[in-house]
Amino acid sequence: MRRPESGVPPSQRRMRALAVLEGLLIVKNRNRFRGMAAATGVLVASGALTVGMTSWAAEPDASAVPVVTRIGPLPDGAEVRRDGPPAGEHLTAIKDKQRRQAARAAKKAAAAERAKRAREAQQQKERASRSAPRQVSSTGNPPAIASGLAASRYGWGADQFSCLNSLWMRESGWNLRATNPSSGAYGIPQALPGSKMSAYGSDWRSSARTQIEWGLSYIKGTYGSPCGAWSAFQSKGWY
Repeated sequence: MRRPESGVPPSQRRMRALAVLEGLLIVKNRNRFRGMAAATGVLVASGALTVGMTSWAAEPDASAVPVVTRIGPLPDGAEVRRDGPPAGEHLTAIKDKQRRQAARAAKKAAAAERAKRAREAQQQKERASRSAPRQVSSTGNPPAIASGLAASRYGWGADQFSCLNSLWMRESGWNLRATNPSSGAYGIPQALPGSKMSAYGSDWRSSARTQIEWGLSYIKGTYGSPCGAWSAFQSKGWY
C-alpha cells in the first residue's frame, strides 16, 4: 500500500479531488451522433484523483444545438434547454382547465338545485291541495251539504254519495223535520231517538248540517260507508 503524501491533510486531498470532478461536463445531444470514441486515463496517487481526457471524437449534426447538464461552467456555444412549454405557460394552462371544470360543476349543481326546488314546490302545492279543508256550506241544499262533508271528512266520492242519496231519500226525502210516527225517528238521517244528534249541536232539530254530520258519523262507524248502509237498508228495510 502506498503511503499518503506527507504534509497534505486528508481533507485538503479530498477537496482537490472534488475540484477536478466539478470541472467535468457531461455533454448531451438530443440528435444522433454518427460516431464517438473516447478514452480516459485516471490516475489516483497519494489520495489525489487526477482525470485526464486523452481523446474525444464525435461527428454531431451541424444544425444541432448542444444540450448539457450543468455541473460546472458552460463551454462556449453550449446552453441549457428544457423540453415542453415554459413553466409559466404550463401552469397557466392548468389553471385555465381547473377554472373551466369548476364552472361546469357549478352550473350543473345550480341546475340540480333549481330542479330540486321546483319538485319540492310542486309537492308542497299538492300536499296543501289535499289537506286544505273544503268549504262546506252549513245552509242551503242538504244534499249539497252532505256531498261536501262526505268528501272532505271521509274521502267519499260520487259513487258513495249516490248510495247516500238513495238511502236518505227513502228515509226522509232530505227533510230535516221528517218524523216517523211509529218509531219517533227524526230528521234527515232518521235518528232514533232524534236527541242523539245533540252530540253534534244543540240545533239538531232545525240544522241540516248538524243532522248530516251525525248521520255520516253513524254510517261510518256502523257500516263503513254509505254503500254499506244502503245495502243493509235494502236487505232489512232499515239501517
